[in-house]
Amino acid sequence: MKTSLRSCLVLLATCGLAACNFPLTQTPVTATPTPEASPTPEAGSSPVVEGTETPASTPTAADPTPSPLPQLEVTRVHIRSGEGGAEFFNPDSGETFVPRGVNYIHFLPVGDGQYRDCVMSTAHYDRGRVREAFRHLAEFGYNTVRIFFDTCSDGPDGLTNWNGSGLNPGYLDNMADLMQIAGEEGIYIIFTANAIPDGGGYWSYFDSIFNREGHEGFEDARNADWLHTAGVETKRKIWTDLLQGLAARSAPFETVLGWQLTNEYWLWGDAAPPFTRDEGLVTTANGNTYDMADPAQKHQMAVDGVLFFMEMIVSEIKTHDPQALTTMGFYAPHFSPDRYIVTGDIIDRAPVDFWDFHAYVGDISVQEQAESFGMVGYRDKPIIMGETASGYENVPSAATALELGAQWMAESCDAGFGGWLYWGYYPWPEEVGGKAWAMQEDGERIFRGLSPRFNPDPCTIPELEVRNLAYGSTARASNFLPGQPPASAGDGRNLAWTAGGFPPQWVEFELEEAASISRVGMVVDQWPPSITRHQVTAVLEDGSSVFLGQFDGFTTSLALLGIDLPAPLPGVHWVRITTLESRSWVSWREVEVLSAPAGAAEAPVCLGRAGSGVPVFADPLAEAEQVASLSGGQLAYFDGRHTDADGAAWLRSGGGTWIREESLALEAGCETLADVTPERPLVPVTFRVGVPDGTPGEVFLAGTFGGIEFEAWIPWMIVLEAAGGGTWSVDMLLPEGSEIQYVFTRGSWETIQRPESCGQTDPIVFTVSGREPIVREDQVVKWRDLDCE
Repeated sequence: MKTSLRSCLVLLATCGLAACNFPLTQTPVTATPTPEASPTPEAGSSPVVEGTETPASTPTAADPTPSPLPQLEVTRVHIRSGEGGAEFFNPDSGETFVPRGVNYIHFLPVGDGQYRDCVMSTAHYDRGRVREAFRHLAEFGYNTVRIFFDTCSDGPDGLTNWNGSGLNPGYLDNMADLMQIAGEEGIYIIFTANAIPDGGGYWSYFDSIFNREGHEGFEDARNADWLHTAGVETKRKIWTDLLQGLAARSAPFETVLGWQLTNEYWLWGDAAPPFTRDEGLVTTANGNTYDMADPAQKHQMAVDGVLFFMEMIVSEIKTHDPQALTTMGFYAPHFSPDRYIVTGDIIDRAPVDFWDFHAYVGDISVQEQAESFGMVGYRDKPIIMGETASGYENVPSAATALELGAQWMAESCDAGFGGWLYWGYYPWPEEVGGKAWAMQEDGERIFRGLSPRFNPDPCTIPELEVRNLAYGSTARASNFLPGQPPASAGDGRNLAWTAGGFPPQWVEFELEEAASISRVGMVVDQWPPSITRHQVTAVLEDGSSVFLGQFDGFTTSLALLGIDLPAPLPGVHWVRITTLESRSWVSWREVEVLSAPAGAAEAPVCLGRAGSGVPVFADPLAEAEQVASLSGGQLAYFDGRHTDADGAAWLRSGGGTWIREESLALEAGCETLADVTPERPLVPVTFRVGVPDGTPGEVFLAGTFGGIEFEAWIPWMIVLEAAGGGTWSVDMLLPEGSEIQYVFTRGSWETIQRPESCGQTDPIVFTVSGREPIVREDQVVKWRDLDCE
């Protein structure tokens, strides 16, 4: 019986962000799916919407494609043995070539909140945009970009012939043209594969071999795509079609620094056969047979399998491009025990020309990463860090991401890395989860700070305009759990301070010396999500306490909060964050206290001194909720003024809190305060739902909630509280006028609610109107897994 296994393989599109310890969103093409989304088999992945069609359009007319492509004067990069080990070099000049650049990703909307990385799509390829980016990179000394050529594979505009066999000629035209632009702008490319693409008949080709050869020990395409003859031959065919197609277009292969066999190689260890088998024999693509009852033979199967795959694909690539350099991508093996990675066993034996090891800031040290890869002391081939960055989930701003990134790169030199490609040139769309701080954010702060123009030697830490003063400072807290001390909230790693108790709790940072500060930023670490209240204060050299602001709202784990001080506050010695309200134990993933840029400290600062018990309000309205109060003599920092309809003047502090001007004694610097418009007020909304008798587990709310900063359509996003009698509820604060869409689940898309008909689940939609508290009453009729299958 013929078995089609395409749907059984989980594709890690674009990058293995779980390996980077980012939020577990393995498929960046998925951002805001409809609730009818089909779940991926991997826990933590975002669902993938079925039936999404790519919009058809004509390629951009900007910078029309030249034909024929003009001859380039580009010298191909080679590899040689240097004093410190193997290195890239330019054979014409003899100079060492250090790859420094970026992963060039272009997320495009394809409908229903879906995104795909489609740089060379025939519907969206933009030569002008590519040229502008490459030229900008080269102007600042960058020399390399890394591009995924197969993440845009489905639909008529992608890599493959969607309704036929082979590759899309128009896509190959664009790929060749991009190579030409790179050569003209002084940029080299690493083209990386990701997985067997949709379309082009490649999965049918896989199936035909899989069924013809037999697949004892393999249930589906997991692991078979690497270890079985079907996987190796299918991927070899893809590379053959790609390189033949590019050669037919006279594509300038000399602009390619390396052909990457795959983005990140790993096998399903504890999660799929044959590794889950404890008996029987399994024959793999190399013709060898292994006994699954012997753990040593299982391991040898993994090692032999990756080596055989590399040998086959490298040989195929060099048949079509004899001077080609080849590489393979990996992330640190310590991640995810269900993933089998064997870099340490193959590093001395593999046929690739250089290595690409991905190491993200935040979880373990560079040295620990190097040990995990097995690269300590290894110098036979160059090793680059083809993906590196700091994620939103553990760094509150681009400034801190730059500081940590520069230090990370410098430390990695001693570990043996000799090239760095930052993850992300353009900012990610707001709807796409798993964000890293991109080069173009915050006025190109990371782009400029890491550039060879600004920092010619990546092995030294440059002097930065803005520093995170909390990083490495003395930290104290009201309480903490063993292994999660207050210093963990200011160490730049993916660790958290946890109080081990409910509010009120506080954590504070003593700066090494009094300084002018421009921002206090925080990454939330809490479960469950809930309405929270966090107050931020500073203590000056003279002991004066300054109220910087307060956050009142609904927060979830990994949300970013921040108080920006347009006029930097001088003389700050301490910064304290006090949590006054939360459903969870108090915890912060990371806190930053940013220094003021040079010269900015001269800006006038508006401070007001309170009398006794001055109230702080959520909105600049007489009837607004009081959320805090200032003690007698306490100072407050203000960044804006608003005059209400009655002519009363209000001053705004951080987090959007307000104080009546007449209740304060203002100090110098308030005369220049700008007039500001209040944000939409937050309205209390209670979601209450009844569920069928006998419903197991917990009930969750998933959807889009305008004005709340967290990833949309995550099936375990918001957990409700059991209210008894089969009723669950959760309280939120949502902006007035925002549109809300939501559904109920029991933690996954397999357990989504269903209507009586068991048909598609349509989101519940409503608009937050008025300012009075709202109670939403809903009823789950059926569950997909319990009642409709």
